Amino acid sequence: MRNPQIAKWNARYAAGEAGGDEDPTPVLPAAVDGVPPGRALDLGCGAGRHAVWLARRGWQVDAVDGSEAAIGLLLARADRVGCRTRIRTQVADLEADPPEFTITPGTYDLIVDCFFLHRPLFPHIRAGVRPGGRFAAALHVPLPGAAGRHRYVLEPGELAALAAGWGWKLLHGVEREAGNPAAGRGLAVAEIVARRPEDDSVA
Repeated sequence: MRNPQIAKWNARYAAGEAGGDEDPTPVLPAAVDGVPPGRALDLGCGAGRHAVWLARRGWQVDAVDGSEAAIGLLLARADRVGCRTRIRTQVADLEADPPEFTITPGTYDLIVDCFFLHRPLFPHIRAGVRPGGRFAAALHVPLPGAAGRHRYVLEPGELAALAAGWGWKLLHGVEREAGNPAAGRGLAVAEIVARRPEDDSVA
């Protein structure tokens, strides 16, 4: 059965209701500060603001999203700024079982996951980052006292605890208020940048 969330996002992207942001979420510049360009994976890439931002800075980017409309916007954006040759896209439902996209272990210098939560991906993200590479994430958490939590929202402290459980070094970790419209839904944002140890052989 086709994921109904994908149909919803396809409609939003096609109607111009999503994908207008150009600047990256703050966690991404923090993640690559002082890091030479390498190979990156952008999970749930949407219309490509993060993939394009990385590609313009010399990164080779794999960008994956379930929405064909979003990928179309990403490619158009990459064409406009001249970095399409550094981006490889795939339309895939990242929640599908069996998977429509597989993260190859030990492949990426950076994996980015911004505002797309599917907990079963976390072990694959861990394995997919090369030793010495980084995982950057910005995901929603509830504001204190907020009701109506759902499966696309982390528990407070969950993201930092995940990296600690992996034994990775936390380079950046913060939970902050979200801007609108997320704030209107009782949501904050958890951010991390975590680095896999050079001697970590867990895959």
